[in-house]
Amino acid sequence: MSFWNWLFPRTPLRLSSPLAVDQAAQALRAASARGNLTATGTVVGQVRGERVHLYHRAPMRNSFKPHFRGRLYATAQGCELRGRFALPGLVLAFSAFWFCFCLLWSVITAAQLGGADLRLLPAILPGLLLMGFGVGLLRLGQHLASDDPRLLTRVLRQALQCPSP
Repeated sequence: MSFWNWLFPRTPLRLSSPLAVDQAAQALRAASARGNLTATGTVVGQVRGERVHLYHRAPMRNSFKPHFRGRLYATAQGCELRGRFALPGLVLAFSAFWFCFCLLWSVITAAQLGGADLRLLPAILPGLLLMGFGVGLLRLGQHLASDDPRLLTRVLRQALQCPSP
């Protein structure tokens, strides 16, 4: 597993359902609390046509929890839900900006120091420490939401009336 995949995991999911696409979308809508801003401990999100976006709303706010994004496809036996669990796009973009900024800070500081006095080498530390803080915060948030994919998969299986694995 590469460092990038360890830091920003993307877990694919494929579920086959005996329901038709329209019925499956309706069942997923019924299983989620759409637009309920105060619901906690529930599955929240949107199902628009064939597109599905769901996440678990826990009592504690966590921007680093995985969201499920997928699509329903018609098959001869009913439909298939294909998607993946991943960080929300805005969180991914901000994290990439954060890491690039910290790396750029460290590289520019090192370049400005050049072959100067080695006692100035600790000037690189703030960028590296901020990068380490970002990695730690990201992994802590993912750890706190480690049960979310399992919970969402269970809700998806029940709503789509999938056979047991």
